[in-house]
Amino acid sequence: MSVLSYSESGFDTQDDRWDDWEDEEMNTPMKCLFCTQTFQSPIVLFRHAKQAHGFDFPKTRATLGLDFYQSMRVVNYIRTMGLSDPNFEQVSGFTIDGTEAFLNDDSYLKPAIPDDNLLYALDELDLDDSASVGSLSRSLKADDGLGSPESLRERELTARIRALEHQLGLREREVKYVSGQFDEYRQMVKRQFYDSIDDCGAGKEAADIGEKGSGSEEADGSNYYFNSYAGNDIHMQMLQDKVRTEGYRDFIYDNKDVFKGKVVLDVGCGTGILSMFAARAGAARVIAVDNSDIIHKARANVIENKLEGVITLVKGKIEDLELPVDTVDIIISEWMGYFLLFEAMLDSVLVARDRFLAPGGLLAPSASYIYLTAISDEEYINDQINYWDDVYGFKMSAMKSTGPVIEADVDVVPARAVAASRALIAEIDHGTATPAALDFSSSFTLVATRDSTIHAFLGYFDVAFARSQAEPGPSQAVLSLPVSDGDSSDAPVSARALWKQPESSMNGFTTGPHGTATHWKQTVFVLREPIQAKQGDEVRGQFTCRKSTTNPRELDLDISYYHAARDADGQAAEPKQLSYQLR
Repeated sequence: MSVLSYSESGFDTQDDRWDDWEDEEMNTPMKCLFCTQTFQSPIVLFRHAKQAHGFDFPKTRATLGLDFYQSMRVVNYIRTMGLSDPNFEQVSGFTIDGTEAFLNDDSYLKPAIPDDNLLYALDELDLDDSASVGSLSRSLKADDGLGSPESLRERELTARIRALEHQLGLREREVKYVSGQFDEYRQMVKRQFYDSIDDCGAGKEAADIGEKGSGSEEADGSNYYFNSYAGNDIHMQMLQDKVRTEGYRDFIYDNKDVFKGKVVLDVGCGTGILSMFAARAGAARVIAVDNSDIIHKARANVIENKLEGVITLVKGKIEDLELPVDTVDIIISEWMGYFLLFEAMLDSVLVARDRFLAPGGLLAPSASYIYLTAISDEEYINDQINYWDDVYGFKMSAMKSTGPVIEADVDVVPARAVAASRALIAEIDHGTATPAALDFSSSFTLVATRDSTIHAFLGYFDVAFARSQAEPGPSQAVLSLPVSDGDSSDAPVSARALWKQPESSMNGFTTGPHGTATHWKQTVFVLREPIQAKQGDEVRGQFTCRKSTTNPRELDLDISYYHAARDADGQAAEPKQLSYQLR
């Protein structure tokens, strides 16, 4: 990269400083777009790219009418491909046709490699007019020896000024990009303060397909929820959850006839994995929507896997945006949060259903279920609750939940800790449910499966994938069956409880302690007073779940219960009332 020196009195026109700078500029090496070879001239570099890699940059630019910034995007996109694929330097035929999404993606204005001198040389190739590299070279030769030295120097200065202006613009865009990345990181740190769900009818913003955003949300700084999904870590965690990812994959691939030729909407597409599953399964068109900046990487993923002809990516909130189609045949979405309903993303899926799903359309998953059981786990209590009684010799009782509301905990609980039967407390048909109905209250009865001290209630969920929304899941009788087929506490878990029934036309998975651990874990509701239960005793009660009044993405939960001992001679124990929050 060139450096322009100044004297204290300004430009020194009497010395050879300009010539030194020009020589330095001319001798700066530029790396090939595809391989590791370097060149002193962009003209020679592009000639090599054409001969060795089959990509005629000047002709492509002229034919497609690419402007300066689109040309920059082409360079950075190709460099990005090279960084991600060690075999990319062997490419012998590379073309673009002008429809590629990256040509309008500002993330490709950020240099893919540091101090990429080819970007600075683009301006010298006169990319803002219709001249190709070849015609530019010929014009320079034709001008040799013509005109006065003053006019030639004047033209040189003008060209240099233009180059510097473009370099400055490049740096300003890079600073803006890095600043934006830092803002996203800062907002992710604050992800515990989830944004409120906006009024779907207020502040509707119009935007272009592929870059639809909620301007009001960005303006008031309340975009913490969506920004928490902008980074890589959370998506890697979800993708590496095999129960989750393979559950969706197996349903889509096992039912390719359901997806073939259909229009599919992916709500909250993240990295685009579900959209790509659907495209590979034969969907005619997939529309992937996400309001997080992760959609820019999803677009790159789609292009890298050559699925841009099937998948259209749209940035924005499903409540606000318009799709390029009137209706869709299938809605896929991985919307589930802790205890199923945390984060309230199901509300958005139901809005998408009401706005876009064609009559007789399918949602995947098609139904979901929340279960409650009880656990006896002294180790968990010692690690999570009693830990504060002795912290390196100090008591920290203030760290315990001593107020009227207890913080529900999210943790993986071993199956051996389960000490009671399970109760189905919520059954949600995604084809008919309403957002209001997601606040629920349900009675429950748990039967102790062994003599134990019950320390906590435990909540988890299952989801079903059906081929038709007309039959979204198993019958309630089947759903209410015990986890194990046998009566003993050590009986093996049934295939049904694990959704592993080859003869069934329905897929699904569980997040319960009897299954493989998932990133959703389970939700623990610790009791203030443990229950001394004997096998056959019952714990009866009422479970209430509702959105928090302060943040609708969070949950407030109430559990009223009493211990009905088998030998209590009909005398009911005093009911207990506990309130929890899931934040």
